[in-house]
Amino acid sequence: MITVITDKRQINELHNLFNECLGRFLTEDIDCIVGYPSGSFPDTVKFSQNLNILISLQKLNNRFWNGFGVGRPIEGKNNSLIGEVNFPYEGTNRRISGVFAKENNGRILLLHRGRIGGGKLGIGKQFFTGNFRGDFVTAIEGDRDIEFCLIGEMDSPYFPRQVANFISEIYRVKHLSENEYSSSYDKLNDFIFTDEHSGQTKKGKKEKGVFERTHGIVVNALAVELNKRKYKIGNDKNRDLFIHNNIRINTLFEIKTSSATQNLYTAVGQLVIYSIPIKNDVNLVIVIPDKLNDTVAKRLLQLGIIPLYFNWIDGLPVFIELDELLDRKLKVRPI
Repeated sequence: MITVITDKRQINELHNLFNECLGRFLTEDIDCIVGYPSGSFPDTVKFSQNLNILISLQKLNNRFWNGFGVGRPIEGKNNSLIGEVNFPYEGTNRRISGVFAKENNGRILLLHRGRIGGGKLGIGKQFFTGNFRGDFVTAIEGDRDIEFCLIGEMDSPYFPRQVANFISEIYRVKHLSENEYSSSYDKLNDFIFTDEHSGQTKKGKKEKGVFERTHGIVVNALAVELNKRKYKIGNDKNRDLFIHNNIRINTLFEIKTSSATQNLYTAVGQLVIYSIPIKNDVNLVIVIPDKLNDTVAKRLLQLGIIPLYFNWIDGLPVFIELDELLDRKLKVRPI
């Protein structure tokens, strides 16, 4: 169970921790003009070369205001913000998009309602959540169960990267071209299947704790690599990532951030179930961090499922033999 935090003292402490965690990376102070949809103001923003984001911090009448931009700001010039992660000082305010929430195990999550606005006409909550590559979680807020976009875990070593990944997602979605989102895959989603994006991933019996929520980081990193190779890619709420051509999905990826047995069960089931509505032949790829033993890998190949492995290097996933997989096993060509 996940519960939204509404206590004034707790929110204040967590917002300070939020700034402290990011502050370790946001080490450059740059004087510039900060632009947002309804105006602009002079400010000294903080920038991280490593995360490639900037932040402008303000305290408004009813909220902690945290405006984010992507890329190095130009000193003395106007620099547009791409999104905000704001928090009410206390209580519940559903007009403010950011919240802190607590799991039963005590872990603190940073969540967002998905209301981004401020872009071109038609860019709003529905559009963002429909194109969001990250995870969704359901949290209790007052007397309601609300679905939020997961930004990250406050005590995770990946937290600054998780925040940067979320801001990059806002930037990506706001800059989607019409031909990237005009094709509808709704017809492929008319069936019921258990949603994996509901909380923590448990480890095996001999392991303690939970795995870090790095799913969105891995999805976006793989998307970047496929884009570099000129593949046309997409995603929806059921499918982590896919390669398509003329609205025909030809390669389907299911991404797991651990190779625990339960994750393998889930991944195989999702690849099979989510490929059923696709009428043409489709490559099925399971993306995992740990190399499978030969027996398991061979059996998956017999089922038509190809493993793609990745390692974490300097806080980012690096995919092993991606080119070999695309060229030799999938025989999928770029657009």
